[in-house]
Amino acid sequence: MKNIRLSLILIAIVNALISNGQTYSTSFEEDIFRSYKKDSLNYNFFKSLSSIDSLAKNEIVSKYQDKVLSVLRSFPPKESKEKKEKKRIKYIYDELHQTFFKKYVLNSYFTDMFKDGTYNCVTATALYAFAFDELNIPYHIKETPSHVFLVAYPNTHKIYLETTVPGAYGFIVPKETEVKKVVDELISYKLVTKEEVLAKGYMKFYEDYYYGNEFINKRSLIGMQYYNKGLFCFQAIDYDRAINNLRKSKVFYSSPLIKPILKNIMFLKVNDLEFNSEDDVDFLLELLSFSIYPEDYSLASLKSSLFKIVDHDDNDNVFIETVIDKFKILKTERVRNEALEFLYEYLARNAATDENLDEALGYSDEIIKVNSKSKIAQNIIEYVCFRKVVISTFDLESLKSFERNCEKYPFLKENKRYNISLAHLYGSISLMNFKNKSIKEGTSYLKKLENVLDNTDVLKEVNKNLLSELYLKVGNYYYYKEQHKASYKIYKKGLVYVPKNSDLIKRAQWSKHEL
Repeated sequence: MKNIRLSLILIAIVNALISNGQTYSTSFEEDIFRSYKKDSLNYNFFKSLSSIDSLAKNEIVSKYQDKVLSVLRSFPPKESKEKKEKKRIKYIYDELHQTFFKKYVLNSYFTDMFKDGTYNCVTATALYAFAFDELNIPYHIKETPSHVFLVAYPNTHKIYLETTVPGAYGFIVPKETEVKKVVDELISYKLVTKEEVLAKGYMKFYEDYYYGNEFINKRSLIGMQYYNKGLFCFQAIDYDRAINNLRKSKVFYSSPLIKPILKNIMFLKVNDLEFNSEDDVDFLLELLSFSIYPEDYSLASLKSSLFKIVDHDDNDNVFIETVIDKFKILKTERVRNEALEFLYEYLARNAATDENLDEALGYSDEIIKVNSKSKIAQNIIEYVCFRKVVISTFDLESLKSFERNCEKYPFLKENKRYNISLAHLYGSISLMNFKNKSIKEGTSYLKKLENVLDNTDVLKEVNKNLLSELYLKVGNYYYYKEQHKASYKIYKKGLVYVPKNSDLIKRAQWSKHEL
Protein backbone atom coordinates (compact mmCIF):
# COMPACT_ATOMS: atom_id res chain seq x y z
CA MET A 1 0.00 0.00 0.00
CA LYS A 2 1.34 3.41 -0.89
CA ASN A 3 -0.39 6.73 -0.49
CA ILE A 4 -3.59 6.65 1.52
CA ARG A 5 -5.41 9.42 -0.27
CA LEU A 6 -7.77 10.85 2.28
CA SER A 7 -10.27 13.34 1.00
CA LEU A 8 -9.71 16.87 2.23
CA ILE A 9 -13.32 16.72 3.38
CA LEU A 10 -11.91 15.06 6.50
CA ILE A 11 -9.96 18.21 7.23
CA ALA A 12 -13.13 20.23 7.54
CA ILE A 13 -14.33 18.15 10.47
CA VAL A 14 -11.17 18.39 12.53
CA ASN A 15 -11.97 19.94 15.90
CA ALA A 16 -9.24 18.82 18.23
CA LEU A 17 -5.76 19.96 19.15
CA ILE A 18 -2.51 18.59 17.79
CA SER A 19 0.72 19.06 19.66
CA ASN A 20 3.69 20.93 18.35
CA GLY A 21 7.25 19.67 17.93
CA GLN A 22 8.63 16.51 16.34
CA THR A 23 9.08 13.67 18.80
CA TYR A 24 10.42 10.13 18.53
CA SER A 25 8.91 6.99 20.01
CA THR A 26 12.31 5.42 20.77
CA SER A 27 15.97 6.35 20.95
CA PHE A 28 16.44 3.87 18.12
CA GLU A 29 14.16 5.92 15.88
CA GLU A 30 15.80 9.18 16.90
CA ASP A 31 19.25 7.79 16.10
CA ILE A 32 18.02 6.73 12.65
CA PHE A 33 16.80 10.24 11.83
CA ARG A 34 19.88 11.95 13.20
CA SER A 35 22.18 9.65 11.25
CA TYR A 36 20.24 10.15 8.04
CA LYS A 37 20.25 13.94 8.39
CA LYS A 38 24.02 13.86 8.88
CA ASP A 39 24.65 11.52 5.94
CA SER A 40 21.78 10.79 3.58
CA LEU A 41 23.94 8.66 1.30
CA ASN A 42 25.33 6.16 3.77
CA TYR A 43 22.46 4.99 5.91
CA ASN A 44 21.17 1.59 7.01
CA PHE A 45 18.14 0.91 4.82
CA PHE A 46 16.85 -2.06 6.79
CA LYS A 47 17.09 -0.32 10.17
CA SER A 48 15.55 2.85 8.76
CA LEU A 49 12.56 0.87 7.51
CA SER A 50 12.18 -0.55 11.03
CA SER A 51 12.39 2.80 12.84
CA ILE A 52 8.63 3.34 12.69
CA ASP A 53 8.13 0.42 15.11
CA SER A 54 7.81 1.75 18.67
CA LEU A 55 9.27 -1.52 19.99
CA ALA A 56 12.25 -1.57 17.65
CA LYS A 57 15.73 -1.99 19.11
CA ASN A 58 19.05 -2.72 17.48
CA GLU A 59 19.17 -6.32 18.69
CA ILE A 60 15.60 -7.06 17.58
CA VAL A 61 16.03 -5.46 14.17
CA SER A 62 19.32 -7.30 13.68
CA LYS A 63 17.50 -10.60 14.23
CA TYR A 64 14.92 -9.66 11.60
CA GLN A 65 17.70 -8.77 9.17
CA ASP A 66 19.58 -12.00 9.86
CA LYS A 67 16.42 -13.96 9.14
CA VAL A 68 16.12 -12.32 5.72
CA LEU A 69 19.82 -12.80 4.97
CA SER A 70 19.63 -16.49 5.82
CA VAL A 71 16.87 -16.92 3.24
CA LEU A 72 18.84 -14.94 0.65
CA ARG A 73 21.87 -17.18 1.11
CA SER A 74 19.77 -20.15 -0.01
CA PHE A 75 19.05 -18.65 -3.43
CA PRO A 76 20.89 -19.89 -6.54
CA PRO A 77 23.51 -17.68 -8.18
CA LYS A 78 22.78 -15.38 -11.10
CA GLU A 79 22.06 -17.07 -14.45
CA SER A 80 23.69 -15.86 -17.64
CA LYS A 81 20.75 -16.66 -19.88
CA GLU A 82 17.73 -14.35 -19.83
CA LYS A 83 15.14 -17.10 -19.63
CA LYS A 84 16.86 -18.80 -16.71
CA GLU A 85 17.46 -15.50 -14.93
CA LYS A 86 13.78 -14.60 -15.23
CA LYS A 87 12.95 -17.98 -13.78
CA ARG A 88 15.40 -17.35 -10.91
CA ILE A 89 13.81 -13.96 -10.19
CA LYS A 90 10.39 -15.60 -10.07
CA TYR A 91 11.75 -18.19 -7.68
CA ILE A 92 13.25 -15.51 -5.42
CA TYR A 93 10.00 -13.57 -5.55
CA ASP A 94 7.90 -16.60 -4.63
CA GLU A 95 10.19 -17.73 -1.81
CA LEU A 96 10.27 -14.33 -0.17
CA HIS A 97 6.53 -13.98 -0.57
CA GLN A 98 5.82 -17.39 0.94
CA THR A 99 8.32 -16.93 3.77
CA PHE A 100 7.39 -13.47 4.97
CA PHE A 101 3.98 -12.49 3.61
CA LYS A 102 0.96 -14.09 5.24
CA LYS A 103 -1.80 -11.51 5.10
CA TYR A 104 -2.33 -8.21 3.34
CA VAL A 105 -3.23 -5.51 5.92
CA LEU A 106 -3.70 -1.90 4.92
CA ASN A 107 -2.33 -0.46 8.13
CA SER A 108 0.87 -2.45 8.55
CA TYR A 109 4.56 -1.58 8.74
CA PHE A 110 7.89 -3.13 7.85
CA THR A 111 8.58 -5.10 11.04
CA ASP A 112 5.03 -6.50 11.11
CA MET A 113 5.93 -9.04 8.44
CA PHE A 114 8.47 -10.57 10.84
CA LYS A 115 6.00 -10.61 13.75
CA ASP A 116 2.81 -11.92 12.18
CA GLY A 117 3.36 -11.87 8.40
CA THR A 118 1.15 -8.83 7.70
CA TYR A 119 2.27 -6.56 4.88
CA ASN A 120 1.21 -4.02 2.28
CA CYS A 121 2.69 -2.82 -1.00
CA VAL A 122 5.11 -0.37 0.63
CA THR A 123 6.60 -2.88 3.07
CA ALA A 124 6.63 -5.71 0.53
CA THR A 125 8.39 -3.53 -2.05
CA ALA A 126 10.86 -2.47 0.65
CA LEU A 127 11.74 -6.10 1.45
CA TYR A 128 12.33 -6.89 -2.23
CA ALA A 129 14.45 -3.76 -2.59
CA PHE A 130 16.63 -4.85 0.33
CA ALA A 131 16.89 -8.37 -1.03
CA PHE A 132 17.78 -7.23 -4.56
CA ASP A 133 20.47 -4.93 -3.17
CA GLU A 134 22.00 -7.86 -1.33
CA LEU A 135 21.74 -10.12 -4.42
CA ASN A 136 23.04 -7.43 -6.81
CA ILE A 137 19.90 -7.55 -8.87
CA PRO A 138 19.25 -4.20 -10.60
CA TYR A 139 15.79 -2.76 -10.04
CA HIS A 140 13.66 0.37 -10.17
CA ILE A 141 10.90 1.30 -7.76
CA LYS A 142 7.95 2.63 -9.71
CA GLU A 143 5.42 5.05 -8.27
CA THR A 144 1.95 5.84 -9.53
CA PRO A 145 -0.65 8.12 -7.95
CA SER A 146 -2.09 5.14 -6.11
CA HIS A 147 0.49 2.37 -5.93
CA VAL A 148 4.14 1.42 -5.66
CA PHE A 149 5.83 -1.65 -7.12
CA LEU A 150 9.19 -2.89 -8.32
CA VAL A 151 10.76 -3.69 -11.71
CA ALA A 152 13.76 -6.03 -11.80
CA TYR A 153 16.29 -5.59 -14.60
CA PRO A 154 14.57 -2.35 -15.74
CA ASN A 155 16.96 -1.77 -18.64
CA THR A 156 16.86 -5.31 -20.02
CA HIS A 157 14.39 -7.97 -18.85
CA LYS A 158 11.86 -5.52 -17.34
CA ILE A 159 10.39 -7.97 -14.86
CA TYR A 160 7.43 -6.28 -13.14
CA LEU A 161 6.88 -7.59 -9.62
CA GLU A 162 3.45 -7.01 -8.10
CA THR A 163 3.90 -7.15 -4.33
CA THR A 164 0.27 -7.30 -3.25
CA VAL A 165 -2.80 -9.32 -4.06
CA PRO A 166 -3.97 -8.15 -7.49
CA GLY A 167 -6.60 -5.48 -7.13
CA ALA A 168 -6.11 -5.12 -3.38
CA TYR A 169 -3.77 -2.17 -3.19
CA GLY A 170 -5.42 -0.68 -0.14
CA PHE A 171 -5.32 2.91 -1.26
CA ILE A 172 -7.71 5.76 -1.86
CA VAL A 173 -7.26 7.52 -5.20
CA PRO A 174 -6.99 11.32 -4.70
CA LYS A 175 -10.13 13.23 -5.51
CA GLU A 176 -10.03 15.88 -8.21
CA THR A 177 -10.54 18.63 -5.61
CA GLU A 178 -7.32 17.53 -3.85
CA VAL A 179 -5.45 17.35 -7.13
CA LYS A 180 -6.69 20.79 -8.17
CA LYS A 181 -5.40 22.31 -4.93
CA VAL A 182 -1.94 20.84 -5.48
CA VAL A 183 -1.70 21.89 -9.14
CA ASP A 184 -3.06 25.39 -8.43
CA GLU A 185 -0.25 25.78 -5.92
CA LEU A 186 2.27 24.90 -8.65
CA ILE A 187 0.71 27.60 -10.81
CA SER A 188 0.84 30.16 -8.00
CA TYR A 189 4.56 29.42 -7.54
CA LYS A 190 4.99 29.87 -11.32
CA LEU A 191 6.46 26.39 -11.64
CA VAL A 192 3.95 25.61 -14.37
CA THR A 193 1.57 27.67 -16.46
CA LYS A 194 -2.21 27.63 -16.40
CA GLU A 195 -2.21 26.96 -20.13
CA GLU A 196 -0.21 23.72 -19.95
CA VAL A 197 -2.42 22.49 -17.11
CA LEU A 198 -5.62 23.19 -19.01
CA ALA A 199 -4.19 21.58 -22.12
CA LYS A 200 -3.95 18.21 -20.34
CA GLY A 201 -6.57 18.58 -17.66
CA TYR A 202 -5.84 18.63 -13.94
CA MET A 203 -5.80 14.87 -13.32
CA LYS A 204 -3.61 14.01 -16.34
CA PHE A 205 -1.24 16.88 -15.64
CA TYR A 206 -0.97 15.83 -11.97
CA GLU A 207 -0.04 12.25 -12.87
CA ASP A 208 2.46 13.30 -15.55
CA TYR A 209 4.09 15.96 -13.38
CA TYR A 210 4.51 13.95 -10.19
CA TYR A 211 4.64 10.38 -11.40
CA GLY A 212 6.13 10.62 -14.88
CA ASN A 213 9.68 9.99 -13.64
CA GLU A 214 11.13 6.60 -14.40
CA PHE A 215 11.65 5.54 -10.79
CA ILE A 216 11.99 6.76 -7.22
CA ASN A 217 14.72 6.31 -4.63
CA LYS A 218 14.31 3.46 -2.19
CA ARG A 219 14.46 5.88 0.79
CA SER A 220 11.00 7.06 -0.26
CA LEU A 221 9.66 3.74 1.04
CA ILE A 222 10.78 4.74 4.54
CA GLY A 223 8.92 8.03 4.27
CA MET A 224 5.83 6.41 2.74
CA GLN A 225 5.35 4.40 5.93
CA TYR A 226 5.31 7.56 8.03
CA TYR A 227 3.06 9.25 5.49
CA ASN A 228 0.54 6.42 5.66
CA LYS A 229 0.76 6.24 9.45
CA GLY A 230 0.16 9.97 9.64
CA LEU A 231 -3.00 9.66 7.57
CA PHE A 232 -4.26 6.70 9.59
CA CYS A 233 -3.75 8.76 12.75
CA PHE A 234 -5.58 11.60 11.05
CA GLN A 235 -8.53 9.31 10.31
CA ALA A 236 -8.48 8.15 13.92
CA ILE A 237 -8.58 11.80 15.07
CA ASP A 238 -5.19 11.42 16.72
CA TYR A 239 -3.82 14.69 15.45
CA ASP A 240 -0.75 14.80 17.68
CA ARG A 241 0.64 11.67 16.04
CA ALA A 242 -0.72 12.59 12.61
CA ILE A 243 1.31 15.77 12.33
CA ASN A 244 4.38 14.19 13.90
CA ASN A 245 4.40 11.33 11.39
CA LEU A 246 3.73 13.61 8.42
CA ARG A 247 6.70 15.72 9.44
CA LYS A 248 8.86 12.62 9.64
CA SER A 249 7.68 11.44 6.25
CA LYS A 250 9.05 14.62 4.66
CA VAL A 251 12.58 13.68 5.70
CA PHE A 252 12.65 10.66 3.37
CA TYR A 253 9.77 11.16 0.97
CA SER A 254 8.41 13.94 -1.18
CA SER A 255 4.72 13.67 -1.91
CA PRO A 256 2.70 16.53 -3.38
CA LEU A 257 -0.05 15.88 -0.86
CA ILE A 258 2.03 16.02 2.33
CA LYS A 259 2.25 19.79 2.40
CA PRO A 260 -1.43 20.67 1.79
CA ILE A 261 -2.64 18.03 4.27
CA LEU A 262 -0.11 19.05 6.91
CA LYS A 263 -0.87 22.70 6.25
CA ASN A 264 -4.59 22.29 6.72
CA ILE A 265 -4.17 20.39 9.98
CA MET A 266 -1.75 23.00 11.27
CA PHE A 267 -4.11 25.85 10.42
CA LEU A 268 -6.74 24.18 12.54
CA LYS A 269 -4.34 23.81 15.42
CA VAL A 270 -2.94 27.31 15.31
CA ASN A 271 -6.29 28.78 16.32
CA ASP A 272 -6.15 26.87 19.61
CA LEU A 273 -2.56 27.58 20.63
CA GLU A 274 -1.99 29.84 23.63
CA PHE A 275 1.30 31.24 22.27
CA ASN A 276 2.96 31.42 25.65
CA SER A 277 5.91 29.27 24.61
CA GLU A 278 8.56 29.33 21.92
CA ASP A 279 7.29 25.98 20.65
CA ASP A 280 3.93 27.55 19.86
CA VAL A 281 5.64 30.39 18.01
CA ASP A 282 7.87 27.96 16.11
CA PHE A 283 4.75 26.05 15.08
CA LEU A 284 3.23 29.24 13.66
CA LEU A 285 6.44 30.10 11.83
CA GLU A 286 6.67 26.61 10.33
CA LEU A 287 3.11 26.97 9.09
CA LEU A 288 3.72 30.42 7.64
CA SER A 289 6.94 29.29 5.98
CA PHE A 290 5.19 26.96 3.54
CA SER A 291 1.83 28.72 3.26
CA ILE A 292 0.82 31.11 0.52
CA TYR A 293 -0.28 34.58 1.57
CA PRO A 294 -3.02 35.72 1.23
CA GLU A 295 -4.52 32.64 -0.46
CA ASP A 296 -4.05 30.36 2.56
CA TYR A 297 -4.65 32.88 5.32
CA SER A 298 -5.59 36.52 5.72
CA LEU A 299 -3.93 39.41 7.49
CA ALA A 300 -6.70 39.18 10.08
CA SER A 301 -5.76 35.54 10.76
CA LEU A 302 -2.11 36.45 11.21
CA LYS A 303 -2.93 39.32 13.56
CA SER A 304 -5.22 37.06 15.57
CA SER A 305 -2.24 34.84 16.39
CA LEU A 306 0.01 37.83 17.03
CA PHE A 307 -2.55 39.32 19.39
CA LYS A 308 -2.47 36.13 21.44
CA ILE A 309 1.30 36.48 21.72
CA VAL A 310 1.18 40.02 23.10
CA ASP A 311 -1.97 39.50 25.15
CA HIS A 312 -0.88 36.47 27.17
CA ASP A 313 -0.05 37.32 30.78
CA ASP A 314 3.01 35.06 30.75
CA ASN A 315 4.69 36.89 27.87
CA ASP A 316 6.99 39.74 28.89
CA ASN A 317 9.06 42.03 26.66
CA VAL A 318 11.98 39.61 26.64
CA PHE A 319 9.75 36.86 25.25
CA ILE A 320 8.21 39.16 22.64
CA GLU A 321 11.65 40.33 21.51
CA THR A 322 12.60 36.66 21.14
CA VAL A 323 9.50 36.20 18.99
CA ILE A 324 10.55 39.19 16.89
CA ASP A 325 13.97 37.65 16.28
CA LYS A 326 12.26 34.48 15.08
CA PHE A 327 9.99 36.39 12.70
CA LYS A 328 12.93 38.29 11.22
CA ILE A 329 14.09 35.15 9.40
CA LEU A 330 10.70 34.51 7.80
CA LYS A 331 11.22 34.60 4.02
CA THR A 332 7.86 36.00 2.95
CA GLU A 333 8.58 39.72 3.16
CA ARG A 334 5.01 40.95 3.42
CA VAL A 335 4.11 38.55 6.21
CA ARG A 336 7.41 39.19 7.99
CA ASN A 337 6.91 42.95 7.90
CA GLU A 338 3.29 42.77 9.04
CA ALA A 339 4.31 40.66 12.04
CA LEU A 340 7.29 42.82 12.97
CA GLU A 341 5.26 46.01 12.69
CA PHE A 342 2.50 44.57 14.90
CA LEU A 343 4.90 43.35 17.59
CA TYR A 344 7.03 46.50 17.62
CA GLU A 345 3.88 48.61 17.84
CA TYR A 346 2.85 46.73 20.95
CA LEU A 347 6.26 47.19 22.58
CA ALA A 348 6.43 50.86 21.59
CA ARG A 349 2.96 51.64 22.96
CA ASN A 350 3.68 49.87 26.24
CA ALA A 351 7.02 51.59 26.65
CA ALA A 352 5.47 54.99 25.99
CA THR A 353 2.63 54.29 28.44
CA ASP A 354 5.15 53.27 31.11
CA GLU A 355 7.20 56.42 30.40
CA ASN A 356 10.14 54.33 29.14
CA LEU A 357 10.63 56.96 26.50
CA ASP A 358 13.98 55.89 25.06
CA GLU A 359 12.68 52.32 24.65
CA ALA A 360 9.54 53.61 22.97
CA LEU A 361 11.67 55.64 20.57
CA GLY A 362 13.88 52.63 19.79
CA TYR A 363 10.88 50.40 19.05
CA SER A 364 9.34 53.13 16.90
CA ASP A 365 12.55 53.32 14.88
CA GLU A 366 12.18 49.59 14.20
CA ILE A 367 8.61 50.15 13.02
CA ILE A 368 9.78 52.80 10.57
CA LYS A 369 12.39 50.40 9.16
CA VAL A 370 9.53 48.06 8.30
CA ASN A 371 6.96 50.70 7.34
CA SER A 372 8.28 54.22 6.78
CA LYS A 373 4.72 55.54 6.52
CA SER A 374 3.48 54.15 9.83
CA LYS A 375 1.13 56.66 11.47
CA ILE A 376 1.32 54.77 14.76
CA ALA A 377 5.10 55.06 14.85
CA GLN A 378 4.84 58.74 14.02
CA ASN A 379 2.30 59.32 16.79
CA ILE A 380 4.46 57.52 19.35
CA ILE A 381 7.58 59.42 18.27
CA GLU A 382 5.70 62.71 18.55
CA TYR A 383 4.45 61.79 22.01
CA VAL A 384 7.90 60.71 23.18
CA CYS A 385 9.84 63.68 21.80
CA PHE A 386 7.42 66.28 23.11
CA ARG A 387 7.05 64.42 26.39
CA LYS A 388 10.83 64.52 26.79
CA VAL A 389 10.64 68.31 26.55
CA VAL A 390 7.84 68.51 29.12
CA ILE A 391 9.76 66.50 31.73
CA SER A 392 13.15 68.03 30.87
CA THR A 393 15.03 70.68 32.88
CA PHE A 394 14.49 73.11 29.99
CA ASP A 395 18.20 73.82 29.75
CA LEU A 396 20.54 74.01 26.80
CA GLU A 397 21.10 70.25 26.72
CA SER A 398 17.34 69.70 26.61
CA LEU A 399 17.13 72.05 23.64
CA LYS A 400 19.96 70.30 21.81
CA SER A 401 18.32 66.91 22.40
CA PHE A 402 15.03 68.23 21.05
CA GLU A 403 16.75 69.72 18.00
CA ARG A 404 18.49 66.40 17.28
CA ASN A 405 15.15 64.61 17.40
CA CYS A 406 13.59 67.19 15.10
CA GLU A 407 16.42 66.71 12.62
CA LYS A 408 15.97 62.94 12.78
CA TYR A 409 12.17 63.14 12.59
CA PRO A 410 11.32 66.15 10.36
CA PHE A 411 7.57 65.57 10.77
CA LEU A 412 7.87 66.88 14.36
CA LYS A 413 8.11 70.39 12.94
CA GLU A 414 4.67 70.04 11.40
CA ASN A 415 3.12 69.52 14.83
CA LYS A 416 1.90 72.59 16.76
CA ARG A 417 3.70 71.27 19.82
CA TYR A 418 6.98 71.91 18.02
CA ASN A 419 6.69 75.68 18.42
CA ILE A 420 5.15 75.34 21.87
CA SER A 421 8.18 73.29 22.95
CA LEU A 422 10.59 75.77 21.42
CA ALA A 423 8.85 78.67 23.19
CA HIS A 424 9.23 76.99 26.59
CA LEU A 425 12.83 75.97 25.93
CA TYR A 426 13.88 79.41 24.63
CA GLY A 427 12.06 81.17 27.46
CA SER A 428 13.54 78.98 30.18
CA ILE A 429 17.08 79.17 28.79
CA SER A 430 16.79 82.94 28.46
CA LEU A 431 15.57 83.27 32.07
CA MET A 432 18.39 81.06 33.40
CA ASN A 433 20.98 83.13 31.54
CA PHE A 434 19.62 86.41 32.90
CA LYS A 435 19.61 84.92 36.39
CA ASN A 436 23.26 83.93 35.86
CA LYS A 437 24.12 87.41 34.48
CA SER A 438 24.80 85.91 31.01
CA ILE A 439 23.07 88.84 29.37
CA LYS A 440 24.25 88.23 25.81
CA GLU A 441 23.07 84.59 25.79
CA GLY A 442 19.88 85.53 27.60
CA THR A 443 19.08 88.24 25.06
CA SER A 444 19.77 85.85 22.15
CA TYR A 445 17.26 83.29 23.42
CA LEU A 446 14.78 86.04 24.29
CA LYS A 447 14.79 87.11 20.64
CA LYS A 448 14.27 83.50 19.56
CA LEU A 449 11.34 83.25 21.92
CA GLU A 450 9.76 86.43 20.58
CA ASN A 451 10.24 85.22 17.01
CA VAL A 452 8.20 82.11 17.83
CA LEU A 453 5.50 84.00 19.73
CA ASP A 454 5.16 86.73 17.12
CA ASN A 455 5.06 84.45 14.07
CA THR A 456 2.96 81.52 15.27
CA ASP A 457 -0.35 81.07 17.04
CA VAL A 458 0.98 79.23 20.10
CA LEU A 459 0.83 82.05 22.67
CA LYS A 460 -2.28 80.64 24.34
CA GLU A 461 -0.41 77.36 24.96
CA VAL A 462 2.70 78.92 26.52
CA ASN A 463 3.10 79.06 30.29
CA LYS A 464 2.13 82.60 31.37
CA ASN A 465 4.05 82.34 34.65
CA LEU A 466 7.22 81.65 32.66
CA LEU A 467 6.62 84.67 30.44
CA SER A 468 5.79 86.94 33.40
CA GLU A 469 8.88 85.87 35.33
CA LEU A 470 11.13 86.20 32.28
CA TYR A 471 10.02 89.70 31.28
CA LEU A 472 10.08 90.92 34.86
CA LYS A 473 13.63 89.55 35.25
CA VAL A 474 14.87 91.12 32.00
CA GLY A 475 13.05 94.42 32.59
CA ASN A 476 14.36 94.61 36.15
CA TYR A 477 17.89 94.04 34.90
CA TYR A 478 17.69 97.17 32.73
CA TYR A 479 15.63 99.13 35.30
CA TYR A 480 18.24 98.78 38.04
CA LYS A 481 20.92 99.60 35.49
CA GLU A 482 18.90 102.83 35.08
CA GLN A 483 18.38 101.98 31.42
CA HIS A 484 14.76 102.97 31.74
CA LYS A 485 14.02 103.17 28.04
CA ALA A 486 15.16 99.57 27.59
CA SER A 487 13.31 98.40 30.69
CA TYR A 488 10.12 100.14 29.59
CA LYS A 489 10.39 98.43 26.19
CA ILE A 490 10.82 95.03 27.82
CA TYR A 491 7.93 95.50 30.24
CA LYS A 492 5.66 96.63 27.43
CA LYS A 493 6.66 93.64 25.30
CA GLY A 494 5.86 91.35 28.20
CA LEU A 495 2.43 92.94 28.50
CA VAL A 496 1.76 92.01 24.88
CA TYR A 497 2.03 88.36 25.91
CA VAL A 498 0.65 88.67 29.47
CA PRO A 499 -1.52 91.82 29.29
CA LYS A 500 -3.12 91.60 32.73
CA ASN A 501 -0.01 90.94 34.78
CA SER A 502 -0.07 93.53 37.58
CA ASP A 503 3.68 93.45 38.23
CA LEU A 504 4.49 94.13 34.60
CA ILE A 505 1.93 96.94 34.50
CA LYS A 506 3.39 98.52 37.63
CA ARG A 507 7.00 98.18 36.43
CA ALA A 508 6.12 99.62 33.05
CA GLN A 509 4.60 102.66 34.79
CA TRP A 510 7.72 103.12 36.93
CA SER A 511 9.98 103.02 33.87
CA LYS A 512 7.76 105.47 32.03
CA HIS A 513 7.81 107.81 35.04
CA GLU A 514 11.62 107.70 35.13
CA LEU A 515 11.70 108.65 31.48
